[in-house]
Amino acid sequence: MKHSLEELRKLQEEMSKRVVLREIDLGKVEHVLGVDQAFLGDKIISVGVLMSFPEMKIMGSSVRVEREDFPYIPGYLMFREGPSALKVVKELLQENTLILVDGSGIAHPRRCGLATYIGIETQTPTIGITKSRLFGEYTEPRDTGDISPLTHNGEIIGYAMKTCRRCKPIFISPGNMITPLQAVEAVKLCLKGYKLPEPIRIADRLSKERRKEEAENGRYNKI
Repeated sequence: MKHSLEELRKLQEEMSKRVVLREIDLGKVEHVLGVDQAFLGDKIISVGVLMSFPEMKIMGSSVRVEREDFPYIPGYLMFREGPSALKVVKELLQENTLILVDGSGIAHPRRCGLATYIGIETQTPTIGITKSRLFGEYTEPRDTGDISPLTHNGEIIGYAMKTCRRCKPIFISPGNMITPLQAVEAVKLCLKGYKLPEPIRIADRLSKERRKEEAENGRYNKI
């Protein structure tokens, strides 16, 4: 690593000060862009999927395969995954777009997860979605559609939401330029009967398909 963890921590803390949580007009959102990544050896596979909102029709996609040289360190994934993810976002980003990221937003020890990084770099409303809790306290939601506040020191930093009958909740937090509750409202509009909202679900599928293709073609550690 070029920087110490202490230096990276300070960078996150400084970036988190630029976060703005504000209400947006969801009626003016025309597109939603899902971002997911997969890993194979020393390669990072970043996928972006642009969909119409709220119809959820695929408008375009982007895949990038790059070498990653930052180790896996929980809480610092923006430095490992952020640069590559940002490239696919910028390739697809349109006006009136909402970005959904497979990663944390402000529900993060330093309020600066991958979704926050992308939201600040693009100055676009961005939501972080994870399948497990990284930070904060919550009560398990019971029934499909139920939400439970994810809190830290009494502040709501996101929500846990049970999106299907036989699945664990997902964790939703704003990355930038949207409120926690509106983030939930937007994610609900992107659900089509699966655990994950469509833009993330499809990006996840495409990233896994590309990883399989790379592995089958013997490109495990080659760019």
